[in-house]
Amino acid sequence: MVQKKKVKQLQALKSKTKKSEDTISGIAHKLLNDPKLVEVIKLGSKSHYEFIKLVREYADVIALHLNTPTKDDVANVAQLVKQLEEKIDSLEEKLKDAELGAEKNTPEHYQEHFRTYDKDRKKKWKDMLTQNMFDTSVDNSLGTKELLERLIDRRR
Repeated sequence: MVQKKKVKQLQALKSKTKKSEDTISGIAHKLLNDPKLVEVIKLGSKSHYEFIKLVREYADVIALHLNTPTKDDVANVAQLVKQLEEKIDSLEEKLKDAELGAEKNTPEHYQEHFRTYDKDRKKKWKDMLTQNMFDTSVDNSLGTKELLERLIDRRR
């Protein structure tokens, strides 16, 4: 008996939700078929887009005056870091290959010279990277130089 009562309640609820869904769907179709309403929605969307564009421009201006990085600045730095890490990895591979080739082709007495030369070589590579890597970007040269130095120190 309790089961029959629950089934009847579920069927009643199901039929009412179906009617409600049909009613709401009909209203939505009527509204979306109205060209005036579509035009109003189009104008609202366009003004919203313009407002968001204006807010982004103001945010960039404020960030510039407060000397804080913008979203684009962070993305650019992330891209530079990625490129820098790839270049450092490439240079490390080239150095290892060169060292292996040099050790195979040099006499025994030159190996001691290479061990003492290792510290100076790392410093020269670091200086060369910091001087030549970012010559095109004057505004970001200090920040990228510091970033490069941190990356090189981290790899040690």
